[in-house]
Amino acid sequence: MFIRHIHIDCLVLASIKGAWYMEGQGMKGTSYVIGLIVYIASVVLPILLSLKAISFIHVALYAAFSLIIIAGATIDMHYYILPDEGALVLVIGGILYSFLNDKSMLITIISVMTVGTITYGLRLMSHKGFGLGDVKWFSAIATWLTPWEIVCFFYVSFCVGSLYLLLTGYRNRYIPFGPFLCFGGWCALHGGSYMEVLYQWLRHNLYIISLALC
Repeated sequence: MFIRHIHIDCLVLASIKGAWYMEGQGMKGTSYVIGLIVYIASVVLPILLSLKAISFIHVALYAAFSLIIIAGATIDMHYYILPDEGALVLVIGGILYSFLNDKSMLITIISVMTVGTITYGLRLMSHKGFGLGDVKWFSAIATWLTPWEIVCFFYVSFCVGSLYLLLTGYRNRYIPFGPFLCFGGWCALHGGSYMEVLYQWLRHNLYIISLALC
């Protein structure tokens, strides 16, 4: 009877472990599906909402950009590191993207140097809480952006990161900034022009309201 109970207990434990394993495999499969959907949406949405014609080269660059930033955000979220290889690919892609869009390389270089200086200053002020990988990826993504889009890049990244901290209450815990950085970069690249239109509209209307009140 005792041996029989042991045998039954072993079967129960084996069943529980098997269920946990299958659940883990199911969750992993679900994560892959969600990641694939996010990736496809990140490439297709900019094409559908674009105000101008997009070439196949632009589509390929957008696909590469989305793939790198999604991979970087995922790696940083799980392993607290932003790979240098990803930053290098972003720089190469950003230079090609700037060339295709007839952007001044001088302005691009100045923008990247400015972003690098600001983010490295943030690293020093935060006592290295702001990672060196964040500095590199900020600078790498800046090669894709115009000066106005860089402003949007900073704004979205830090606003979303701050909102996350407020909602979760993670005040004394290290939070990887990569996901917010990558999300801000994607929004700036594909939504910077819309943000500029919104800003100009708000500025114009606020000016009219201030004149009316005076």
